[in-house]
Amino acid sequence: MLVEVDAEQQHPDACGTFRKITYTYEDGCKIILDGEGTGPEVPYIEGPKGKLFNGFKSDIPNLKEKIALMPDPAPQVTNFLDSVRYRTPFALNESNGHRSCTIINIGKIALQLGRTLRFDPVAQVFINDDEANRMINPPMRAPWNI
Repeated sequence: MLVEVDAEQQHPDACGTFRKITYTYEDGCKIILDGEGTGPEVPYIEGPKGKLFNGFKSDIPNLKEKIALMPDPAPQVTNFLDSVRYRTPFALNESNGHRSCTIINIGKIALQLGRTLRFDPVAQVFINDDEANRMINPPMRAPWNI
């Protein structure tokens, strides 16, 4: 995964404003975070088959029809207390939570360094970038510890 930022380098303890962060997956799919809200012509998801814009507008031909042909997802437990009470997996499980947090954190690291980074989602490390990898799990400040 490629993480590109359009921002000034950030202070190591902060993460400030940005113009744009673009996450590019191996298959060409892009997630674009537009920090300045430059307008409706900027897609927020772009893949090899088209773009998706704010308001679910798209340049993908027959998108709504294609979505209608997809099967409904399996029912999931969406009440956290029921999930705990009956020991059933919760819809927003730890794997989804981990991946959601990972994409935010690698964007934050790219912002703090002020440069493009390559991330290996399987190994969960930045490729050939020791400085960025040190920021994945920074040492805790005293008196905090685990």
